[in-house]
Amino acid sequence: MPTESLRVLIVAKTHRAVGACIGALATDGRSLRLEAPNAAHDEHSGLEYHVGDVWEIEAAPHPHLTPPHVETVVVYARHKVNSGVDPIPVIERFRLPLVGGVDVLYEGLVQAGETGGLYVAERSGVPARSTLFWRPDRPLRLLESGVRLHYGYPSAGGEQRLTYVGFQEPLPELPAGTLLRVSLAHWWRPPEYPQEEQRCHLQLSGWFLPPAAEDDDSGLPPRAAPVPATPASRPAALAVDPGQVRDRLKDVFGYERFRPLQEEIVCSLLEGKDTLAVMPTGAGKSLCYQLPALLWPQLTVVVAPLISLMQDQVDALHALGVAAAYLNSSQTYAEQRALFEQVHAGQIKLLYVAPETLTRPEVLHLLDQAGVSCLAIDEAHCISSWGHDFRPEYRQLEPVRRRFAGAVCLAMTATAAPRVRDDIKQSLGIPSAGEFLASFDRPNLFLAAQPRTDGMRQLLAFLAARREQSGIIYCTARRQVDELAAGLKARGYSVLPYHAGLDDGLRRRNQRAFVRDEVQIVVATVAFGMGIDKSNVRFVVHYNMPSGIESYYQEIGRSGRDGLRADCLLLYSMQDVQMQGRMIDEGAEEERPGRNARLQAMLRYAQARTCRRPPLLRYFGEETAEPACGFCDNCSSEGSEQPQTDVSVAAQKFFSCVVRTGEAFGAGHIIDVLRGSRSKKVLERRHDQLPTYAIGQEYSAAQWRTLVQQWIQQQLLEQDMQHGGLRLTEQGRAVLRGKQPTFADLENLQAAGEKVGAGRGGQAAQLPAHDAGLFEHLRSLRRQLADASGMPPYIIFSDRALTEMAAYLPQSPQEFLRINGVGRAKLDSYGDAFIGAIVAYSAAHGLQPQPRPADDAQPPLISSSAPHSAGPRALEVGELYRAGHSLAELQEMLGIKRSTVITHLRSYVASDIEGSADIDPTQLAAACTLPPAVQAAVLAQFDAIGSERLAPVYDNLQGAVEYDDLHLLRLVWQLQQG
Repeated sequence: MPTESLRVLIVAKTHRAVGACIGALATDGRSLRLEAPNAAHDEHSGLEYHVGDVWEIEAAPHPHLTPPHVETVVVYARHKVNSGVDPIPVIERFRLPLVGGVDVLYEGLVQAGETGGLYVAERSGVPARSTLFWRPDRPLRLLESGVRLHYGYPSAGGEQRLTYVGFQEPLPELPAGTLLRVSLAHWWRPPEYPQEEQRCHLQLSGWFLPPAAEDDDSGLPPRAAPVPATPASRPAALAVDPGQVRDRLKDVFGYERFRPLQEEIVCSLLEGKDTLAVMPTGAGKSLCYQLPALLWPQLTVVVAPLISLMQDQVDALHALGVAAAYLNSSQTYAEQRALFEQVHAGQIKLLYVAPETLTRPEVLHLLDQAGVSCLAIDEAHCISSWGHDFRPEYRQLEPVRRRFAGAVCLAMTATAAPRVRDDIKQSLGIPSAGEFLASFDRPNLFLAAQPRTDGMRQLLAFLAARREQSGIIYCTARRQVDELAAGLKARGYSVLPYHAGLDDGLRRRNQRAFVRDEVQIVVATVAFGMGIDKSNVRFVVHYNMPSGIESYYQEIGRSGRDGLRADCLLLYSMQDVQMQGRMIDEGAEEERPGRNARLQAMLRYAQARTCRRPPLLRYFGEETAEPACGFCDNCSSEGSEQPQTDVSVAAQKFFSCVVRTGEAFGAGHIIDVLRGSRSKKVLERRHDQLPTYAIGQEYSAAQWRTLVQQWIQQQLLEQDMQHGGLRLTEQGRAVLRGKQPTFADLENLQAAGEKVGAGRGGQAAQLPAHDAGLFEHLRSLRRQLADASGMPPYIIFSDRALTEMAAYLPQSPQEFLRINGVGRAKLDSYGDAFIGAIVAYSAAHGLQPQPRPADDAQPPLISSSAPHSAGPRALEVGELYRAGHSLAELQEMLGIKRSTVITHLRSYVASDIEGSADIDPTQLAAACTLPPAVQAAVLAQFDAIGSERLAPVYDNLQGAVEYDDLHLLRLVWQLQQG
C-alpha cells in the first residue's frame, strides 16, 4: 500500500485495551488517529508518543475505515523531530474549537441516555468525523462512577456524561472555556439487546490548560528524584507478635518455618521499612508480601507484568482462603465494576495489576479512596534501563510510588547485577539498608552439559526415565520446535509446541494444558515460561546453547520450584555459537561487545570440566568457597570422573588432517576425510589424495565429533566463531608432535544421555521413602479436583505434599495438618477427600501410618551449606581411604582432583554409615604440606568461627592459605570435634 510522508503534532493520548490511542494534527490541518500495524496485540503500542511531540511519519489510510471513524492511519515508519510544543495555537489555527453547550457537538446529533450518557445514534445520522475540539460554556465536574471516570455537563435534565479516557491526572472541575478534545467511541450496542440501534458514546480525551498549569500527559506528577517516605508520613509500623506471624505461616500457607531470608524480609516490611528483595526463582518471594498483607489494615497492591502470572497467584491464594483479585484487560466491564465495589468495601486484601493498568486515572482514584498499605513490585529489574528486560511502563511506577508515599514498598527481582539493584533503589527511594540479597544457588538443580552430536538420540536417552515427569525443552528456532515436538509425539510422549508463530489462542491453550498437567512436556522457544508458577517442573533441556548465562539461569530456574530435585541438561554445538555470532553481527553495533562477552561466558560454562556452580555464581557476583558441589555432571560419579582413555594417536591423526587441509575447515569435513568419504566437497579439493585420507575408520562419525568437542574443551583446538574452521593451539601442536598425551571419555552417547541426572538427590529436599502407588493415586485425585475447580493441580497440593502424604499416611485432620503446605483452608477444602483416599488405600494394601520425627514437622527445603548424603563415589572413596590408600593414591587411581577426593571424604564422614566417622584426623593432617604452626593457626580459626563457611577463614588469614588446604583442615577439625 502506498504511503505518504507527514509531519504531525501529537494532541491526544488515550487508553485503549492494549497500549494507547494517539490523536494528531497534520501540517495540512487534517485530524488523524495514529496506529501501529501490530496495535491490536502490542501492549506498548502508542506509549512512545506524548502530547506536544512533533513526529515525521510514513503512513497510509487504515484498510478498514467505518464512518465516522475515518481519521485512522497506519504508521509504518517514524522518527521524533521535536517535543514540548504548545498544542493550543496549532489547534486554534487548524481545527477551530466549537463553543457552547452539548448541542453544538457533532452536527447537533448528540443525545443523552437515561443515566445521562452522551452518544450519537446510527439511525439519527452519522457525523463526518469522530474527533473535534470544544470550549464548553459551563464547567464540567468529575463524577464518581465506578470503573470509568466521567465528566458531567450540567443541564436542565441533570448532568450529561462524557467518559474520560485520557492519561492526564483527573481534575475535580474543568472550568468553562477550557479547550477540550472530544472523540467518539466505536459503534456499540448492549449485547443483551441485539435489537437496539448502534451507538457511539462521547469520550473526553483530554484538555489543554495554559502552559504554566499544564500537567504532562502521563497522568502523573513530573518525574523527579524519588524521595523515600519519612517516618512521619508513614503510618506507624504494626506491632506484630512474631508468634502471630508464624501462626499465619502455618494456618494459612501450611509451613512450619520460613525459607532463607523470608522471615527477615517479612519483619522489615512489618516494621514499615522499604525493601528490595533479590532472590532466585523458586526462593519464595511471593510469600514475603502475601503474609504481611493478611496483617495490614489496607490494601496490598502487587504490580506484575503478565496476566497469566496474576491469575495463577490469585488462584493459589483463593485455595488458601485469602481474599485476592486481579484487575486487567481480560475482564469484562461487569467483572471490573464488581471488583471496584469489593475494593471500595475493603473486601480485598491483595490486588494484582499490570503497571499500565495501575497508572490509569480511574485505578489511581480507586486506590486513593481504598488506601494502600503496601506497594509490591514484582520483576522490579524491568524498571532499570540497565536490566536485560527493561520496560518503559515500569518507569511510570516512580510517580505512583511518590503518590502512595505512606505505603511500604517492596521491590522483588531475581536479577543480581549491582548496577540494576542501585537503579531500582534510586528509582523507588529504597535505602541501602533495606536490600536483602539471597544466594543465587539453586542446590536442588542437577546441572549437566553435553556436546550435541546426535540431538534426538541424546534427548530420547534423557527422557527415557522421565515419561511421567513434567518438563520444558527449549529450542532456538520455531522450525526446530515443531520438528522435535512432532518427533517426540510420534514416539509416544505427551508433548505440545509453543512459539510465536502459533496463533494466540493455540499458544494460550498449549500453555494452559502444560500448567494443568494435561500434557507432560512443552517444546518451546524462549517466548515460553515467563510467569509460569508451576511448581512440579522436573526437568529443563536446552536443545541449543542460549545467548547468555542470564537467560540460561532464568530458564532452568523454572524447574524444581518445590525444592525437589530437577535435572537441567544443556546440549550445545559450535553451530549454535556460530548462529548466535551471526545474530550479534546483524544487530546494533553498540550492543555487540556486551552480547559477545555474554556468549563467550556461556560457551565457557558449557565446555567447563570443573564444577559448574562456582562460575555460575561468580557471574552473578556471588563467591563460593566450595570447589565442588557434588551435584553436577562434572562433580558427581556420573560425570567427569569416568575413567579416561589415552587418545593421543587419534588426536595426532585428526590434528594432522586439520593442518594438511589448511586449518580452514570444520569438524564435519575433517571427519569425512579421515573416514574416507567420497563426497563432492572432498573430491573437488583433492583431499582424497592426502596421507590422512581414510586413516580414521576406527571411530564412527559420532565418536569423532565427541572427541572434537572434548579437544576444544581441553583447548587443543579452537574454532573460528564466524566460519567454523578448526585451528590447532600451541598445546594441540605439542600433542601432534608427540610431546604431550591427551585423554578422553569415549562412553557410548546413549549411555552418556542416560547418565545425566541419574545420580543421587544431593542438595534437593530430603524426603522420606513413600509408597509409589499411593502417590500416583493421590496425583489422580488431585487432578480430578483441579479439573472440577478449574485450577492447576499444583495449586491444590505440590508434589512434595503428596510425597509426604504417601510416606506418613495421615489418618486424621491433626496429622494431615502436619504435612508440608497444608493449612486450615486446604484442610477444610480437601482434607476429607485426601484423608479418605489415604485411609482406604492403606487398608487395602496393609499399610500402617508412619510417625514423623518429633523435631521435623517440615524437613528443610534445601540445604546449601551442609554436605549432601554420601553417594556411590563418596562411599568408594571413603572405604578405599579406610583401607589404607592415601589422598594422592586415590587421586591417581580414580583420575580425579585432590579437592574432589576431599569433598567425597567429607560427604562420607558426614553420613551415617557405620565406621564413617572413624577416620584418623592425625593421618589426614599429615597429608597437608603446610607447616605445623600454620595448620594450628587455621584450626584456631575454625575454633573461633566454626566451619560452615571457608571465606571468613580465608579472609582472616589474608589469603595466605589456599582453599584446597582449608578444605582438608576443615575435615581434620570436624573429625577432631567428634
